[in-house]
Formats: sequence, structure tokens, C-alpha cells
Amino acid sequence: MKKILIFTKKSNFFDTSDILCGLMSSFYTVSDTDECISMLTDSAVSGLLLDASGSPDECFQILSDMEKQGIYIHTAVYITDDRYFAEFSGLGITSFLTDKNVKRAICSVFGLGEDAGRKNSIVHRLVNRLRSLAESLEQGVILLDSENRIVFANKAGSDMTKMSVKEIMKKRLDDIFLSHPYSPESKQSAVYEQKEHTLADGTVLTLDSTITPAYERDEFSGNIIIFSKPTGHALDREKELELLRFQEKYHSTQQAAAFKKQMLVIKDEVSGTVTGRYGFETYFKPLDIMSGDIYGSINIKDGRCLLYIIDAMGKGLSASVTALQSSSFINHSVEMSIIKNDFSLSGMLTHFIHYIRDRIMDEEALCAVFALIDTNTDNLYVSSFGMPPILACHTDGTVTRLKTPNMPIMRFMANKEITKFPLADIEKLLIYSDGLSESVGNDGSLFFTRLPEVFGASGTKKHFLKRVNSEITTNDDDMTFFFVSTLPKEFEKQENFSVKSSVSEIQQASEKVFDFMRKNEIGEDEVTTFEFAMQEMLMNALEHGSFGISFSQKQEMIVSGNYDSVLSIKSSDGSPDHDKDIDIICRLTPLKDGRRTLIITISDTGQGFSVSEIFKFNSFDGNLCHAGKEKYNGRGIFITDNLVDGLFYNERGNTVHIIRILDSQHI
Repeated sequence: MKKILIFTKKSNFFDTSDILCGLMSSFYTVSDTDECISMLTDSAVSGLLLDASGSPDECFQILSDMEKQGIYIHTAVYITDDRYFAEFSGLGITSFLTDKNVKRAICSVFGLGEDAGRKNSIVHRLVNRLRSLAESLEQGVILLDSENRIVFANKAGSDMTKMSVKEIMKKRLDDIFLSHPYSPESKQSAVYEQKEHTLADGTVLTLDSTITPAYERDEFSGNIIIFSKPTGHALDREKELELLRFQEKYHSTQQAAAFKKQMLVIKDEVSGTVTGRYGFETYFKPLDIMSGDIYGSINIKDGRCLLYIIDAMGKGLSASVTALQSSSFINHSVEMSIIKNDFSLSGMLTHFIHYIRDRIMDEEALCAVFALIDTNTDNLYVSSFGMPPILACHTDGTVTRLKTPNMPIMRFMANKEITKFPLADIEKLLIYSDGLSESVGNDGSLFFTRLPEVFGASGTKKHFLKRVNSEITTNDDDMTFFFVSTLPKEFEKQENFSVKSSVSEIQQASEKVFDFMRKNEIGEDEVTTFEFAMQEMLMNALEHGSFGISFSQKQEMIVSGNYDSVLSIKSSDGSPDHDKDIDIICRLTPLKDGRRTLIITISDTGQGFSVSEIFKFNSFDGNLCHAGKEKYNGRGIFITDNLVDGLFYNERGNTVHIIRILDSQHI
């Protein structure tokens, strides 16, 4: 039964026998403002009807006092003068009543009448059921009716919210919990674990809770909210989750530190470079940050390049420590011999074997391959310890295996033999670890049976990787290899030209390259693909070569917004940088399989850059963390490398060779 309070100065306000009779509610009439507020404060009043037709000022006073005391109930105002609509708007009024259909309006506003009585009885039955069950519960219980008004609260709920049951009944849910996760309007069940609830006094409670819609005869009758403090089990689980999060963060931090250490140890001086007629590309895909595989490439600075791959047998920390020890010693030993100008592969291997045998355990074995390429004499010197044979592709297209007899290095056994192979008729070499050859192919067999054919049909590392990835289904080991190719000696078509160092002439250079491509019947799709790569490399030659702008200076100019103005000044006729030449060579040569190779060479007069600092990171497969992603340095090179089939610099870093194999499937 609802309790409706009517404030009016008229003794005959509404004829209850005519208008209000039959409504399932109790009506109380007051004419004093203080008495009205008192009843609203002390009684469980469901609704307030203010008669503003004769005393609007006192109605304003009641509304003001209600706001000050935080009294929020369904409030309606009866008016006969339309001008009061605007004055009462925004004062917490639920509805306005007029002379027309007063009874129906009262029923609508306060939820009365026959239909409202049925809804009321549904809520009443729910309250009775909850009261008998909920008072003994340790969980707090609040029942909302279909209009989201609070119609029941138990003692546990009173204790947790720091309000009496009577106070709770006078408030809305948002007044009890200033912040909470519930959405009663959705009429959907929800479970919330350890969600924060803010009480009216600012206290923050962490509660487990549920909200469940109640239905009677398929009709929505309200929501039941049950809440409690987290149990010991829940708190223990949260502690476990927090520990796991900490462990994951620690693990991630350690991985990043380990990666930095590994990159510090790895010495990769020839990846992405051309020495003599040989172009070097490296691929490194460890299964974990710290793995048993590691590699190194060192430019001896006299026309010789040393490549090596270490494969410490086993997995985990022990194997990675052995690999790092090996690489560190080799790099230091070669550096010292370069300084003294007395490098010898035989001498280095003797010292390395003596060093590492004392640092591996009895049950361990170390596999390694060392390949010294002498570009002056076109000879290859190999010493392999238990590693797969090097693959060599000859000028006639045949592929042979270059084998050496050494066993893996063990604590009590190690022999050293170096084998010499001439390279005069060799087009390319593949030096690799067994993670590549022992991968499982699509037919279920080991990939080493298909490896020579796949290698022989591949023009660059990118072509080779595409074929490998299409044929391998399972790879359970680290994968490392060097792809060494040779630049063509003769060309079918060639054009040379130079431009001055300015943005406008760089654009002209691009057009000349595209004219060369079109004259030689290279399709527009190839020209479009090549366009961005060309622009990026020509701009690098202009910015870093002719203009001497470092990577860090370019980054600062981009951030500050004066990049374009600086280039404009340096490109002007009066600038000393303008007269520096940028040389471009366009070359085209046929391949044995009917395709053609396009090579664009761009040279500037600048100081160059450390190619190894860029391409060492580019050698990684990309499945592990990369340092310096937030910087601009080298991004253009990485993007260009993805657009073309091969990208090589000279040792100094001021000449770049861009290679595209034409009439092949786009990669």
C-alpha cells in the first residue's frame, strides 16, 4: 500500500470519494510546510503531490527544503495557471497535473490504480519472501521495484552501506553508492568480482556482487542486488593473479635486457653490404630471446669477410651462455688481429677451440661453421664443426654441397681442418644451421632434401624465404643462415646520369629512372611498386649524403616542424650543398629462367653511415623485440627493403644498390 502525501491550502482539494477512491494507496493531506517536510523525513512516503494552484510560493519552499535535506521521492505539482510550468521546471518535479483527467494523471504519476495495484502486489510478495530469507544473510540485499526505487534492504546491507534501513528506503541506488557497476535499466543478470563501490561519505568498498532481474508471471517486477566483501579465497586468487602479473612484467623486462645484451654481443658488419662482387644478407630467427644459435659477420678490411654461425647443442640458458661466450671470444679475437693486421683463420680457430673446450660441460657439444670469403682471390675457406654442408650454386645453375670433415667441438675432442673452395664460377652461397635443414616439409619429410632445389631457384634472401615458408610446416629449432649472392658482371642495358643536390632535381632523377624502365618494357605495376623505393633512397642521398643531415638531426627537424624549410634553403642555387652531384646508374640484365634483374645504383659524396647498425636489426625475423622502434632512424631503409628484392650498400654507406627481379611473383 503506497502512502501519498498531499500539500494543499484547500480543505476541499480533491473529492476523495470521487477522485481518489478505489486507488490502492493511503492519502494524507497537510497544509503546513514544516509539517509536510517532517512527514517526508519521518514517514515512508511514496509520493508527494503539491497543490500550487493557490500557494505556489510555499510549494517552492517545500521543494527547496527537500533539496537541502536530500529528500528524493516522486513529486507532482497540480497547477491551473500555465505560467507556472517554467517556474517549476528543473526543481525535481516528476510531473505536472491539470484539471483534465486528474485521476488518470495521479495513477500514472504514482503508479496507482488497478494495474498498479497488481504490480504493487508482485513487489509486496517479493519483499515478503526476501525479508524472511535475507535478514539472516551475511550478504547485503537491496530490492528495486520496476521503477528502480528501493523497496527493501536487509541488515547486512545496512551495516555495509553505513545507513539505516529506513534511510536506505528513502534514497535511490545512486545516492547510496555514488559509484557502482550496476545498470538496473538493462534488466539483465550480471556478476561483478571485486568492483569498487563509493559510499555517500566517500568510503570506497571493494565488493563481490550480483544483480538479478525478478519476474512474476513473465512480467518484470524489479532487480535484486546481493553484495558482500570478497572472501579469503577470492583475495588469495587476486594475490596469485597479481603475482603472475608481476612475474610477467619481470620476465618481459628481463627479455628486453637479454635482447639488448645479445645485440651488443652480435657483430654483424657485412649484412646488407656489397664487398667486391658479393652481396651479403643474413636471417636470424631464434625461438627464444636467448637461444643456442648466434651468428657473426666481420669485415677484415682487406677484402676478406668472415661469417660464422654458432649452434650450441641443447636448449635453454646453458646453450645460450655457451653461444654468447663463443661469439664474444671470436669477435674480440678477430678485432685484435685486425688491429695488429695479422688475422689468420687457422690461428683464430686454434685459440677459439682451446678457449671454448674448457667452458663446455662433459655432456655438451658445440657445432659451428666458419666461412672466410676472400674477394681478392675469389676463394672460400671453410671450417665446419658438425654443421650442415654449405650450398653453392654455380653459374650453370647446378647446386653442390661443400663438405668439411670436422666433428662437433667437445670437451675432450676437437679437430680443426680448413677446406679451400674456388668461387670463380659460383653465383651464390647458403651457409646455414640445422634448424633450416631439419625442418619438416609439407610432405612430412625433412626439408634438407628440397633445400638445394629451393635455394637454386631463389635470386635473393627474400625469394628464398618465401619458398621456404611455403614448404615448411614445422620448425622446432632456431633458424640462422647467410645468403651470399654475386652482382652480375655484364648488363644488357645501362644508363648513367647525374643530378645536382636539390629537391627539384631529385624529382627529375626519379623521372629519368622511370623513363629507363618504360623504354625497356617494364610494366607500369613494377614502376609503381618501384617508385616509393626510389624516392626514399634518392631523398636519403640528398639529406644524409649531400646535405650532411644526420638521422638524429632529421628527427629533431621533423618534430620541430622546420624540416621542409631547411631542405628548401640547402636546395637553393646559392647553397654550397647544391653543387654536390648525386650519380645514378640504371642497369638491366636477363636471367637464365627468362626473368630480368633491374639494378639501380645511387651514389652521393657524403660521409656515409654505419650500415651494420641498421641491418643488424633487419637480420632478425621480427618475431622478437626490436629496439628503437620509436625513432625515425632507418625506417626508410626498412620500408624500401620490403618493397624491393634486394638492398645493398657499399662499406662506406654512400652507395646503395636497389635490386628488383622482374616478371616474378610480387613479394
